[in-house]
Amino acid sequence: MTAVAKAAPARGKSRAAGYSIFECIGLFLTFSAAGWLWEVALHLLLDGELVNRGTLLGPWLPIYGAGGLAAVLLLRRFTARPPVVCALGALLSTGIEYTTGKYLLAVYGLRWWDYSRFPLNIDGLVSPLTSLLFGLGCCAAVYVAAPALRRIFQRLPRMRLRLLCAALAALFALDFGICTLRPNTGQGVTVTPETQNGLRVIEPSQINLLLQNLPK
Repeated sequence: MTAVAKAAPARGKSRAAGYSIFECIGLFLTFSAAGWLWEVALHLLLDGELVNRGTLLGPWLPIYGAGGLAAVLLLRRFTARPPVVCALGALLSTGIEYTTGKYLLAVYGLRWWDYSRFPLNIDGLVSPLTSLLFGLGCCAAVYVAAPALRRIFQRLPRMRLRLLCAALAALFALDFGICTLRPNTGQGVTVTPETQNGLRVIEPSQINLLLQNLPK
């Protein structure tokens, strides 16, 4: 009886044990960097252009970091059922992507991605195909990437891990603050639709050029 009583709290502690704050920072930054590499490689393969994808200047895409970390923290309880993890990961990713896309459109009037050509898309910001891909990505994060990264983090000296995470987090925060005011845009990065609701969109620079060329 005493042995069982001692074992039960131990098992409960093991199941309740989560990721430390520095491990979470490490996961977020690693997933953000992996997402940036994926986007850059995909754009290079499909369009033949090597560009810095995303709103930030550094090699990271926070939407991938947020989605990956959220999947790891929220979906670990369902690891015994991979189809559930995939489905919930797809829903979670879709919500994050749609909310982020709407925010960027509202604040900057620009798109950093456009799924308008995909079937059953919603506002060109999400689609079933991309949601399925992100659901599979969440499975990879939960079952493969996060456990492997955690083993790496735990092999590092604790102080070294903390200093590394703090330094990278500071760089990320600086980049995020700067690009909140002046985000990364341009050819191959942002999409400005030529038409909205049947009307042609004219950029301010084009309006100024037209005004300068008007006959006086």
